[in-house]
Amino acid sequence: MHYYDISPLVVPANRVGEIHIRPRFEHASFPAPELLEIMVCPNDGLTRGENGQEFSWDNACLEPLEWHLQDDGVLVVKYFFAGEQEFNIRVCISKQDNPQYKLVRSFRVYSLEEDLLSLRPLKGDFHIHTNRSDGKECPRYVAARYRQEGFDFAAISDHRLYEPSQEAMDYWGRLELDFQLYPGEEVHSPDNPVHIINFGSSFSVNSLCRADEAAYRAAVAERMREIPCEVAGLNYFPVAASEWVFDQIRAGGGLAVFCHPYWYGARNVISYGLVDAIFKRRRFDALELIGGFFRHQPRSNNFQVVRWCEESAKGNRFPVVGLSDSHGADLFPLSGTSAANNEGLSAVESRPADLLGWYYTIVFARHNTVPDICAAIRSHNCVAVSQPSGERPEIFGDFRQVRYASFLCREYFPILRHYCQESGSVMLDYLAGDESVAGTIRILDQRVAAFRNRCFPERR
Repeated sequence: MHYYDISPLVVPANRVGEIHIRPRFEHASFPAPELLEIMVCPNDGLTRGENGQEFSWDNACLEPLEWHLQDDGVLVVKYFFAGEQEFNIRVCISKQDNPQYKLVRSFRVYSLEEDLLSLRPLKGDFHIHTNRSDGKECPRYVAARYRQEGFDFAAISDHRLYEPSQEAMDYWGRLELDFQLYPGEEVHSPDNPVHIINFGSSFSVNSLCRADEAAYRAAVAERMREIPCEVAGLNYFPVAASEWVFDQIRAGGGLAVFCHPYWYGARNVISYGLVDAIFKRRRFDALELIGGFFRHQPRSNNFQVVRWCEESAKGNRFPVVGLSDSHGADLFPLSGTSAANNEGLSAVESRPADLLGWYYTIVFARHNTVPDICAAIRSHNCVAVSQPSGERPEIFGDFRQVRYASFLCREYFPILRHYCQESGSVMLDYLAGDESVAGTIRILDQRVAAFRNRCFPERR
């Protein structure tokens, strides 16, 4: 439980900003001002120089600050936030009867240049399966569980099926929620072993293949004639077929994601030669860098990260995303087993399944819409996050975005999840048949939006 509301959490760089720190509970309240000492420390050491104009990398040269305690108990701190970095607002509290005793509270804020400040961090996943293909639960249920886990947006992407994503969108869309659901599918074009996520397209590429497979094969054959066969013995049909799929997704306004190139079972699902060719030609929009692998499958994500680093070093730079590839939101231990007994679960209770919320993408977008999300990812305004349950987050992307996302994963998204849990839980009650809670869902959903608005300054 968070003891304080900090508003805003993110401030404009190179300007004086005003931070409001509001205790949420009586035991967290601040004492009289004479018992407080306030210091603001720039995490990266960037401050204004002595003349107030030039900047200095000097931790010892701290900016002057102003602060006061309002009658309502809110601590207000005014400070010049130099550069783009994290700041630690240290509040030292002395006890009235023991001045030697110091209780230190640390409050973190982040300053951003205008280009990134004008965007909003959105937590999303768009590689999700339901029981319409090989998952466990229905699309409407899975969508609500993702809201409960703190997601701003999601897209169901069942194998060869676009309709399940529409089913979830149609059902929850009537409530006009802050939580956004978008169309998606996992595309498996004929005779092509490459798995491709279609996020946000206005039509189904799988259906396009089924409706006229002859036209698909003719288009792929035409494309094969344009691709130089540089590797002896490599079947270039999947290369051409994948590029046809990428183009169809983009034609529908969507994002084409190259999935899990190093997924393996008895052997690698697609050959290394095929992986090399797709990377070299780079016709996809983003790589699923971090994907749905369990703890006993460390090789795949490890290989994908290293390959991305090597491709970037060669100048073949492309955006990366993190996607769960979850096939179930819940796990029901068998009643009477040691696993169920140890967790105190009955036969009708569950716990979150592995992969749910483990891998996701943070997108820095202007608005929570398909065009803005796709544009942000193509512009590398995104990071891929790996955070299996109970573990620290590992974040991948451009360094500037990773630094900011690291702050958000610690200071923002855990509290956002607190608000989303309430909203998602009531969504599940609504889905279970209690339609009287529709108004409650909207109220709780508005609390999520209100929290987000408190954290970020108004956009110009």
